[in-house]
Amino acid sequence: MAHVISQVAAPVPQTIDREKVCPLLLRIFLKQNGHNHLGEFSRGSTPSNEIQIYTWKDCTLKELVTLIKDVNTDSRKKGTEFDFSVVYPSRNTGKYQSKSVGVLQNGNRGVDDAKTLQEAGFEIGDYIDVAIYSPVERSYRNGGNVNRRSSFDRPQRRFNSFRD
Repeated sequence: MAHVISQVAAPVPQTIDREKVCPLLLRIFLKQNGHNHLGEFSRGSTPSNEIQIYTWKDCTLKELVTLIKDVNTDSRKKGTEFDFSVVYPSRNTGKYQSKSVGVLQNGNRGVDDAKTLQEAGFEIGDYIDVAIYSPVERSYRNGGNVNRRSSFDRPQRRFNSFRD
């Protein structure tokens, strides 16, 4: 039986010198108990629940959670879940689409903590939509049956480009 060695190379994350590279304006939209409706991201309008930060594409989801907790005091409770999505315009139709990129839980480590915006497929001009679930709301949504898998239940995987 022959042994096969994989020749597939994992992409090396691009390191950014934060002293030399200008940060980008990241527009983050927060919503309790669910994501913002995609219809709210149309014709130049956006939801009103926005925070803006300057950061780099190597910023991790964990860093974003830390910044969100600074401005949203309700999200500081242990067990609060942050469900991140990238909202971007379709290249074919121009309508906005979203792609889930990670779930983090306050007080617990997960596989998505170290995921960067770049690894999540974020491009300049995209938005980040964050659904925030408090520990109580998380246990009672869907009649007590949480039927979506969190990042703590799935193996770590690389995301390929999800654009049209």
